Amino acid sequence: MSLDRETLYRGLSHAAWGYFFLHIHFKLNRVDILPVFVGWLLLLSACQKLAGARRDLALLRPLAVLLAVWNGADWLAAWMGQSVKGHILFLDLLIAVAVLYVHFQFITDMAALAEQYQPEKSGLDRKLRRRRTVYLLVATGVDLLLTLPGGRHEEVRAYAGVALTVAGIAAALLVMAGLFELRRYVREAGEE
Repeated sequence: MSLDRETLYRGLSHAAWGYFFLHIHFKLNRVDILPVFVGWLLLLSACQKLAGARRDLALLRPLAVLLAVWNGADWLAAWMGQSVKGHILFLDLLIAVAVLYVHFQFITDMAALAEQYQPEKSGLDRKLRRRRTVYLLVATGVDLLLTLPGGRHEEVRAYAGVALTVAGIAAALLVMAGLFELRRYVREAGEE
């Protein structure tokens, strides 16, 4: 199925900005002024707009809704100094797996879309797949670090957490840059 270029362009814009909201945080006290749930809503919108070009994206919509609700509840709880995370290990792990799956499938579909719209020899599809792999490895490391119980090596854990957080932000920014690049290719293909 084919989509008009403007819908593709808007969908890719929502995707790229969704990654921005998912990974860049500015907090006032405990409340994030760039809430994560907005990122999930933007990714949900991207899935809806791009599903005509990549059918698998329609399957991500229920998970994007779940993750938007979960993070919206956490954002609201932050206003009262609370969090919905960290109370039930099974639920935290389930959410972590859902997040990893959505990112894997979404970036994989964006790489497949890049194959269609990238100029010859640009290699954006391969870049997105490599960035996806790095992103998921780092995200898995962060999730494991946050969910595993602490021990006598808290200082090492803290340093590892900082290193993984920096690497995760860098990987997310590279994915976001790839999405903006793909958006540009879609725009340029429409102008030809």
